Amino acid sequence: MDYHMPQIQGIDWEKAHRYIPSKDLLLDVLKEIIKQAPKDTKLLRDYKEQVTQDPSEENYTAYRIQAHAMKASLRSIGSDLFDEAYALEIAGRQMQMDPILKDTEAFIRDYLSLAEILKGLVDTDADDLGFDEALFFEKIKCVKTAMEAFDVPTLQEAFHIVSDMEIPVQYADHINALKPAVRDLDYDTVMKLCDEIEEMRN
Repeated sequence: MDYHMPQIQGIDWEKAHRYIPSKDLLLDVLKEIIKQAPKDTKLLRDYKEQVTQDPSEENYTAYRIQAHAMKASLRSIGSDLFDEAYALEIAGRQMQMDPILKDTEAFIRDYLSLAEILKGLVDTDADDLGFDEALFFEKIKCVKTAMEAFDVPTLQEAFHIVSDMEIPVQYADHINALKPAVRDLDYDTVMKLCDEIEEMRN
């Protein structure tokens, strides 16, 4: 491994290096996990409640997709919590109520605790990117490439960078529409919106 990270229980940096060979990119991914942790855990809890109130296939699917997204982030940094997220994803896929009710809250606590630990590794006070047009279109292209390859960690990382920017009004509607499409891994919508954004540049 060509960079050093401090030892943290439950994190295997060698595994992280397989997915993220650049330390700068790894730190960016850690920042995004920290930043999104309150929102991601709230979504998972909300979807758990929806499954409890209405155990429909649609609600189980929403829960599964959110667990999958969190699993992908955990895998990219070599976290042992990957196994917990994977179990919840499987429960959503197989429409199993008991493990969702039993294990979701413990996973959320573990995820938020991990985010707090990771704060000691990164500077989370420098997240406002303003608007960098070249970086914006580079990341839109990256979103398309990652979607085509179904590379979820790269897809999420690229879109997080885009969504952190101060988006000009001409792109705002497309970015707002792209957000749920990326979250739901909606291939056709992601590709269509990215193509339209790129056409608007010309």
